Amino acid sequence: LVQPMHMVKDTSIFPQWMHDKKAELENADAFFVCSAEYNSALPPALVNMIDHYPPVAYRHRPVALLTYSVSPLGGVRVQPPLKTLVSELGMLSIPTIGRVSQVRDKFVDDILKDESIRQSMTKQAKELSWYAQALKTYKAGTPIPS
Repeated sequence: LVQPMHMVKDTSIFPQWMHDKKAELENADAFFVCSAEYNSALPPALVNMIDHYPPVAYRHRPVALLTYSVSPLGGVRVQPPLKTLVSELGMLSIPTIGRVSQVRDKFVDDILKDESIRQSMTKQAKELSWYAQALKTYKAGTPIPS
């Protein structure tokens, strides 16, 4: 695609699945962004996908971040730019940021075998759910300032 949806006057040129995905994003209570570390940077495909939708599709919602890599660092080098990206789009990053180091060794037949990572991800999911419910409840009684 040449331009993001929000920079085109006639959005009918986009396939229906993109309109459906935009509506899904706009109706979400929270987001969970999982990113690989790709040559010490965010994967271009992830950034491209996020950039195709307007910031309003993400704004005022909590987001959990999880990074992974084949190195012992677990994608820690992409956490700062990922946090900056979601912040600039108006998402609120929850305090717990997950990471999976040496990801190839953590799965057997596509099943996570590392219990400490499972516990960490469960904590992160519960925290994200808490923030999503808190913000949703608050927004129901107090409109977002315009």
